[in-house]
Amino acid sequence: MKLNVDALLLSLLLGLSHGIEPDHVATARLLKSKRKIVEFALSHSAGFLIIAIPIVIFIGSNRIFEFIADIIGIIFSILLLIEVILDKEFDIGANKAGLLQGAFVITPTKVLVIVLASTDYNLIYSAEIILAFILASIFSISALAILNLIPKRIYKFVDGIIAIVTITYLISLLVIN
Repeated sequence: MKLNVDALLLSLLLGLSHGIEPDHVATARLLKSKRKIVEFALSHSAGFLIIAIPIVIFIGSNRIFEFIADIIGIIFSILLLIEVILDKEFDIGANKAGLLQGAFVITPTKVLVIVLASTDYNLIYSAEIILAFILASIFSISALAILNLIPKRIYKFVDGIIAIVTITYLISLLVIN
């Protein structure tokens, strides 16, 4: 299925973008040790996994919630685009390291991947979408922290592209359905 491949690739891009968000880079830089940085990336992703799977199951099993999730995804895509334009980061929720941050800090990239995983719901496919996001996020958090880079221009550019692609993708899903 073409849409599934597109959603999987978009999830990878969202994960890469999520990993280089300033709060992750800042937290990783505070940890100093490469081992602690990788542990942070893993625990952060585990926290997201704990919260994402039940939400995807709930949304994906109901067409009305799937429609609402698509609308929410469009709103969060617009929020991500506004972040890029205004050069301001939006975080909703607690701002703790690792597991708590992964589970309770709600960012546009996390919401978008949950929406993608809920669209055309299939538990295995949804798990693949979330896993792609998590692996890309772990990679980007670890790599950027280890290389000691703060790629503000890169994450702004990537976030802008992802926001536009995601808005287009979710609107096309609404039109097709």
